[in-house]
Amino acid sequence: MGGAAALAAFPASARHPADPIARALAAAGGQPLLSRVRVIAWSGIARMMIGRTPVDLMIETRIEPFARARSDTWLTSEGRSAMQTIMVERDSAFLVHNGAQTSLPQPQAYFERQKLAAYSYLLLAPASLSPSGRRGITAIRDGYPPIALTLAPDGRIASADYTLAGPPPNPPLVHQHLLFTGTVTAQGIRFPRTTSILQNGRPVLRMTITDFSVELDPS
Repeated sequence: MGGAAALAAFPASARHPADPIARALAAAGGQPLLSRVRVIAWSGIARMMIGRTPVDLMIETRIEPFARARSDTWLTSEGRSAMQTIMVERDSAFLVHNGAQTSLPQPQAYFERQKLAAYSYLLLAPASLSPSGRRGITAIRDGYPPIALTLAPDGRIASADYTLAGPPPNPPLVHQHLLFTGTVTAQGIRFPRTTSILQNGRPVLRMTITDFSVELDPS
């Protein structure tokens, strides 16, 4: 009785010290719940580096894991009237600006699809997972590059390394190193609050989520 109570006092991720996959799944909300995620969505603020110039943005994003995504951004200084939207489908992508929708060229569409998929990988359950040492996981999903995840001691995902490529047989385009801090929670799903992205070693984006929501498939 006392042993069971003591065990319950620790997070589930602490009960699997040698299994990074079990620890990561537990820290993110547990496999049963993660498997039911239909949509993740957030709003927040971001600072993007365009060359050496920082640009402050507002951002709203909605992702159906490994299916489709939409990301709305606008300059903090200009408001929603200057909003630009990227919409990503399974095999295409579109830019919407000033009321006009334009299909992105295939290489750019392919790139945007992979870039937004990094956030789907953070849900773990939709991908095939394999351990890489005590604090590492390699995740892969058909049609996307693999991603290497590094865990914090408590099982949360602390960083990721992800190489984006053009359409086959093109060579890799860019290496991204993503750093995650803080946590937001909705419907029992835990997700990084702040994401910082280095692209080929250069900082390109820092995004902080201010509002986070999750849609689950019915149990």
